[in-house]
Parts: sequence; structure tokens; C-alpha cells
Amino acid sequence: MLTVDVNVAYRTATSKDVDVLLELVKEFHQIEKLPFDPVLDRVSLQQFLTNPALGRAWLITERERIIGYVAVTFSYSIEFRGLGAYIDELYLRSADRGQGIGTQTLKFVERFCRSQNISSIALSVHEDNERAQRVYRKAGYGDRGYQLMMKAIA
Repeated sequence: MLTVDVNVAYRTATSKDVDVLLELVKEFHQIEKLPFDPVLDRVSLQQFLTNPALGRAWLITERERIIGYVAVTFSYSIEFRGLGAYIDELYLRSADRGQGIGTQTLKFVERFCRSQNISSIALSVHEDNERAQRVYRKAGYGDRGYQLMMKAIA
């Protein structure tokens, strides 16, 4: 377990954490109006948690109380000349927001990525989520002028 300060710590999530992680994912997806399917999302989490080549997930705790999670996936970028990371999901329960924990979590992810020789970190944020955008900008993330476009093929 890596500790950021005396109160907040990050514990690598394993397949044993799938139930608590699934609960957090459900909360996050409800807030963000993202689709959630307990069966399909459980399978997806199990696949992710059992294959470290795909990335990492950490449970965010404060005094042993689980307050959120962050999931980072890996990719390769020719543009950024190396292995890249994508903060796929970062979620803090509402009572734990606005205390600097999100900023600490971004620093934690950055330190982890540097230790893995990852050259860039990307994330996406909904255009209406101004609070999160402020946190990300303050942490050094910027809009590169690209628009994220996706197509589900499964």
C-alpha cells in the first residue's frame, strides 16, 4: 500500500475486490449517466484486474474507509513516443470531494506512471463537469484541441 499523506492511501485492487469495486463503478456510472450492467461490468472488471498488462486499479482509502477508486489503462502512443496511460475512471464519493483528494490521486498516478517509464497520461472529462476540469487543469492537464470520438463494436 502506497500512502500519499497520513489520511489517504491507495491499495492496488485485485480480483478479490471486485464486489466493492463494482459497487463504486455503479455509483460513478449513475452520477455520470453511463451504462451499467452488473453482469457485464463484473466480467470486464475481472478481466482488467487479472491482467496487469492492461493497467491498474486502486481503491482509495481514508483511515481504512474506502472512499473511491482510480483505474488507469495502458496504451502506446507514437505521438508521445512511448507507453501511455489513460485515467479511465477516477471516482470519489460525494462526501469526500473538495478536500484535495482528487489532486493527490492525480499525483499518485503520475508517480506510478513515472516509475513504469510511462511518458504521457491522458484523461477525458465531460464538458459539463467544470469542477473536475478545474482540478485537472490545476494538475497540469490541458485540452489538446482533439475531440474524443468512439465507436462501440462489441
